[in-house]
Amino acid sequence: MERSTLSTRSRKLFTLSAIYTATSALLAGLPDVPADQRRDLAVEFWDEVARQFPEWQLVRDHKMTAGDVRRDYLHSHGIVLQAIGKVGNVLLRDGAIRWKTRLRGLKKINWARSNTKLWEGRALLAGRVSKAEQNVTLTTNLIKTRLGLPLSPDEQRVEDAFHRGEHAA
Repeated sequence: MERSTLSTRSRKLFTLSAIYTATSALLAGLPDVPADQRRDLAVEFWDEVARQFPEWQLVRDHKMTAGDVRRDYLHSHGIVLQAIGKVGNVLLRDGAIRWKTRLRGLKKINWARSNTKLWEGRALLAGRVSKAEQNVTLTTNLIKTRLGLPLSPDEQRVEDAFHRGEHAA
């Protein structure tokens, strides 16, 4: 749990701490649900998320290296996993939302690290992944917006500040 980074040659796609943090965000504050049901729900959720990222399957099938995915895409970094966990929490709390259908929108996001127009200032600062709380919120906001979910008042304030700073630059 203490390691929060992987070496470029690591065969692992995620750190244990990233999975733990993301799953904690996913299950935070859910109504009293027995531990075994929470576990099953988390597994079901992350399995569905994995279906949205073909690169994850390519790593699993040894057709692409984990290092290549981490280098080229943001969806395997802790900040995005945590943001997806936060979005998943919103989806799971609202029983009216068909969360599996909503997650399909993840496929439509350009997760390429080279897409600086989308990611700089959100998940990236000067081209480097940033796990600062504001960056997690901005990444969560982008995912929520792309999945058609409203932002909370606090999330909207962070988003408004981000856009004000963007126009001032």
